[in-house]
Amino acid sequence: MFSFDVSRYLHTLRRYAWVVVALLAIAITGAVVYTSRQPRIYEAQSSVQIEPKLPDLIGQGQEILSGGGIGAAAEYYKQQKQVLNSYTLIRQTVEQHQLYLTLLTESERGSRKLDEQIELATKRLQADLSIKYPDQNRIMYVVVRSENPQHAADIANHHVTTYVEYARGLLAFDTKQASGALASEFDDTEKKLREAEASLYRFQKDKDLLAISLSDRQTLISASITQFTQKLNETKTARIELAAKLGRMREAAKLDVLESPILLMGNSMAFETLRANYYAERVRFVEVEKEVGPKHTNYQMQKAKVDELYNALKAETKRMLGSLEEQYQASAAAERALRTELESATKEALDLGPNIVAYNELSRRKKSIEDRYNILRTRLSASELTDRVNGKIDTSNVRPLDPALAPTDPVSPNLRINVLAASVIALVLGLALIVLIAFLDRSIKSTADAQQAAGVPVLGIVPMVEDVTSGDEKSRDHYVHENPKSSLAEHCRSLRTNIMFSAADRPLTKIVISSASPREGKTTCAIYLGTTMAQSNQRVLLVDTDMRRPRLHGLIGGVRSEGLSNLILGDRSADELIKATDIPNLFVLPCGPLPPNPAELLMSKRFAAVLDDLGHRFDRIILDSPPLQAVTDAVVLSRMVDGVILVVHAGKTLRDEIRHAANQIRGVGSPIFGVIVNASDNERDSYYYYGYGEKAS
Repeated sequence: MFSFDVSRYLHTLRRYAWVVVALLAIAITGAVVYTSRQPRIYEAQSSVQIEPKLPDLIGQGQEILSGGGIGAAAEYYKQQKQVLNSYTLIRQTVEQHQLYLTLLTESERGSRKLDEQIELATKRLQADLSIKYPDQNRIMYVVVRSENPQHAADIANHHVTTYVEYARGLLAFDTKQASGALASEFDDTEKKLREAEASLYRFQKDKDLLAISLSDRQTLISASITQFTQKLNETKTARIELAAKLGRMREAAKLDVLESPILLMGNSMAFETLRANYYAERVRFVEVEKEVGPKHTNYQMQKAKVDELYNALKAETKRMLGSLEEQYQASAAAERALRTELESATKEALDLGPNIVAYNELSRRKKSIEDRYNILRTRLSASELTDRVNGKIDTSNVRPLDPALAPTDPVSPNLRINVLAASVIALVLGLALIVLIAFLDRSIKSTADAQQAAGVPVLGIVPMVEDVTSGDEKSRDHYVHENPKSSLAEHCRSLRTNIMFSAADRPLTKIVISSASPREGKTTCAIYLGTTMAQSNQRVLLVDTDMRRPRLHGLIGGVRSEGLSNLILGDRSADELIKATDIPNLFVLPCGPLPPNPAELLMSKRFAAVLDDLGHRFDRIILDSPPLQAVTDAVVLSRMVDGVILVVHAGKTLRDEIRHAANQIRGVGSPIFGVIVNASDNERDSYYYYGYGEKAS
């Protein structure tokens, strides 16, 4: 898992700060030398003011812009900036003011024609000339760079003069061209207006719309359609009523005239009179019949009168029915006539629709052309007046503002900027180099590195002490004992305490101290740990199990001719081989003769029995084992003890090495109490370590 340790990079920065300082010194020196050898460049600046419209001379300013507001203005000034910086205008400046004589050397002019000289001078000036428009306020700046300050000022002023002349000539040409275009457009528009008026007149004449307008005719037709529709509905209703009444009267006419209600449906006064006379004469007829009989003359006369009245009633009935039939036919005829008129009016309205569309189209076209005609007439009048005024007064919208003056101070090379840039580059490169060194350095630098690599806590540190590193081996081994109040002794006591706490819930009699690689200080750490444990009134035995490069016999000033290997083989007893040291309660069991197969000897049951016997004799047994990366002795020993402590050398032990060593111990199921960081420079920073080696480990 990746973790960013700031302390590692800060330590590397302090260690290699001289590299950054050296790079800075080299960069600054190089910048000063480079700057002193560069030619001095001077910069001259002239300005020109560009207005967006001509002066107001005829009551209304003539806009240069063609509309579009702010966007059009920005586009216009962008175009003017491009014109100022264009190759064509720069060439014109070179040609008019013969700048090729000053921009080119004698040798450059001697072998070229005039056009070639002008072209070469133009390209050279184009590289040294720039246009600035910083404030967007209608003022542009012509900036020229040259080694000759007066030359730079003259060229800037010449270029502004060329641009002003160009703008005035172009404006005059554009004004005349615009006037001619306006006149041509006006004539064309006038011709189109006459054609539109003639087309509209012909249409009105062909459609008989001269006496009455199309809108009036449309109104009359609409009124006729409305009136005919209303009358048709009324007539249709009357016809339906007459048809119903006629049907009833025809049914009633089939009955006897005296029984039929037909005469009552007619509302006829004659019918009422006839019926009254009929019933009166009928009554008299009955009386005459009773008085004189049927053969009397009065009877015959009265009967004839009654019959005459009856026939009159029947005739009245027929007349009424015929009259109603005539009314029905008249109503139906009126309905048909009204429907015909309505259809005719509707057809006329439909026929009028296309004419309305065509008329409106012709009217709109005439109105559009007429509006354009009026606008062009107004603009043409203003343009003609402007042309007359421009012939007498300068109305250009371009004016030179501030002339360029010969500069006194060069703008290039800039010593301050060059030194600053070189310093920044050197600083960045130096820091990048230090970061790269710190990143590539895989050695243990801090307790965090050790804990992360081993995967176990750091039990303590053994700081680097100048008196220890400068003395001999015996002085170094006895330093904690002889200097109990020293910083090194204090750290060793803290280490002892941390080890005791790390095994508070389990026995801690036998401890193996090992390291990943040789010369990491594991033997020194074992001696210091044994010393501090002995100082706490514990009987401590240091056993030298490094049967390849043993060193513990030096603590007692003896030789390794007899020791652990003799005890394992049973040649000598423990009492004879265990030696007391100058440190109270601290004893040493030397390695003894070096066997050809140390690992097999340490794996024997005899060694396990010896270790068990020693455990009954001493409170603590510290086994100084060989490095894990070289041999597997420490792995074998870890199965026979209560735990293992790994020693790392600050600034020397690689993280991958200690990680591999810890994994070896864990691979056989042995516990690891923690890590001791040896050779730390505690005075500078308790988290940074600088190793000191041992003559042997």
